[in-house]
Amino acid sequence: MKRIYTNIYPENRNGLPLKKSIFVITGLLLSTLTSALAASPFDSIEYRGNVTAELLGFSQPATHNGDHRLNTSISTEVEFYYPFSSGNSDLVVTPFVRVDQHDEERTHVDFREFLYRWNNDNWEIQAGLGKVFWGVAESVNIVDVINTRDAVEGILDNEKLGQPMIQLSWLRDQGSLDFLILPGFREQTFAGEDGRPRFPFVVDTSLADTSSFTSGRNVDFALRYTTTIDDWDLGFSVFDGTDRDPEFIPVFGDTPADVRLQPIYGQITQAGIDAQATLDSWLLKFEGIFQSGDLTEDHIELVTGFEYSFFGIKDTDADLGIIAEYLFDDRDAGISQAFQNDLLLGMRLALNDEDSTDALLGTIVDLDSQSLTFTFEASRRIGNSFKISANAVVWADTSEDPLLQLLSDEDYLELEVSWFF
Repeated sequence: MKRIYTNIYPENRNGLPLKKSIFVITGLLLSTLTSALAASPFDSIEYRGNVTAELLGFSQPATHNGDHRLNTSISTEVEFYYPFSSGNSDLVVTPFVRVDQHDEERTHVDFREFLYRWNNDNWEIQAGLGKVFWGVAESVNIVDVINTRDAVEGILDNEKLGQPMIQLSWLRDQGSLDFLILPGFREQTFAGEDGRPRFPFVVDTSLADTSSFTSGRNVDFALRYTTTIDDWDLGFSVFDGTDRDPEFIPVFGDTPADVRLQPIYGQITQAGIDAQATLDSWLLKFEGIFQSGDLTEDHIELVTGFEYSFFGIKDTDADLGIIAEYLFDDRDAGISQAFQNDLLLGMRLALNDEDSTDALLGTIVDLDSQSLTFTFEASRRIGNSFKISANAVVWADTSEDPLLQLLSDEDYLELEVSWFF
């Protein structure tokens, strides 16, 4: 969560014409696909997916309306892959559905991808709804700015909403250059009144304001160049458009307890660098950005660190990785930033067995307030079709951290059972 403003804007102007942008892209796609499908057999469609049952348990009663200690949900995600008869193009469609016991906002349907892809020699074109990942760090990927987070899935989850996009890639032996046109912008999702985990104040997405700061512009742009030099994988990126992470304004209702947060989306320009080196047992990582915008002061953010792996510990097939990363943001201390001067310490265990058993234990230490965020992830396959996962988050010593103190009663354990097909 970013800075919380104390003033209230005098009017609410809703956002960019996303529907119009999606209609334009969909029209172009349908026109291309209709002619292609007419000449291609449907029996070549491939698919894979999963159905996942989730149980969330909380250690403390909630301090807000979502006062439940247990929550169940079920989700499914299926990827359909269709290669066209031309041999150099395909279609990927990935719908996602979740039904949640308590949170109406978390019960939702989305397309993670609806992407037409064409390639020829050194060129590749992608158009539709897509997902893009940039970055190398374990803790947070500050250079990753293309997609909006589907935060209704969880505060610390990295699920993404499909972004309307046209991506042109030039692929060479020396590296690749990607140019992205992003028509339309998808607002971030948030947990509802009965959702957990969440902050005490509900983010009211019906009040979302984007047009106040975009002057009617509805197209974002991005450019990224990636290359490999010796042991280093390097990425250089530029983004200009709507910030995927909103600012928040408190909106007061009829009673003192009726306070909601209005998300405000401004414009940013961001230049980023990410680098990763593989040196025997060492994995060195760095991400850095310079960002300016109409709702944020010019600033620098950095994430840097390493992972050192012990291979075949105690004469077994297991590997143990030691992770350390430092997170820095040079904005004034009065701005409520989640990672301003923090240290991540963690261990990753991979048994490298038949069932792909692995676990990750980490803690983020705020070096200013001394608050702690503990995270635990583990998973294991059961046979060829099932997988069990466990995730836990604990916020500790948050009394000196105004932001994390709001989550002090939201510690949780998540258990998942997934069936893959």
